[in-house]
Amino acid sequence: MFAPVKIISGGLEIREFGPQDATQLAAFVAADDRSGLPPGSPQTVADVDEWLTGLSRQRLAGDGVRLAMVDTAEGEIVGSIGLRDIDWRAGRGEIGYGVRASRRGRGYATTAAREVGRWALTDCGMRRIQLRARLDNIASLRVAERAGYQREGTLRMADWDGEKAHDMAVFSMIAADVEAVRVTG
Repeated sequence: MFAPVKIISGGLEIREFGPQDATQLAAFVAADDRSGLPPGSPQTVADVDEWLTGLSRQRLAGDGVRLAMVDTAEGEIVGSIGLRDIDWRAGRGEIGYGVRASRRGRGYATTAAREVGRWALTDCGMRRIQLRARLDNIASLRVAERAGYQREGTLRMADWDGEKAHDMAVFSMIAADVEAVRVTG
C-alpha cells in the first residue's frame, strides 16, 4: 500500500488525481488532449469519475500510483507521473511521465521524476526506481539525466510503436543516488 502522496517542489504540486480534477480531466478528454495524461486515462467524459475512483484502489492495493503534476501558480494540471510495475519483494518500481504538449520545456517532468523517485526510495522503502525512454526521445533522455537517474544501458528493440521496434535506454535511481544529490546539491 502507498500512503497518500503530496509533494511540492519548484512551483509544482505532485499529488494523487482526485475529484477536484474531474472538470479539468473532462476538458482534456473532450478536447482529445491526452498528451499529459497517464496510460489508461478515460476515453470519454463519462468515464472520468470511474477512472478517478479506480486510481485510489490501485494506490491502496500497492499496485502503483498515478499522480497529477499541477502548476501551483495556476492550479492547472500540466502533466502526470506514475509509479508502476511494483515488485515489493525486490523493492523496485518503474516511473513514467508525460507533460501536456503546450506545457513542455518548463522543467515539470524533471522536477516530478526527481521528487517521485526520492519519495519512493525514502518514504516507501523501495530500493530501485527504474525509468525507460526511447533513444529517439531526446527530451525524455534529458529529463532522466537531469532528474538524477543513472543510465545503465540500452534495451535493444524493447518498444513497439505499432509500426516498428525501437531501442530503449534504461535508467535507475537508488537510495545512494538520492544521498549523493543531497550532499552535492
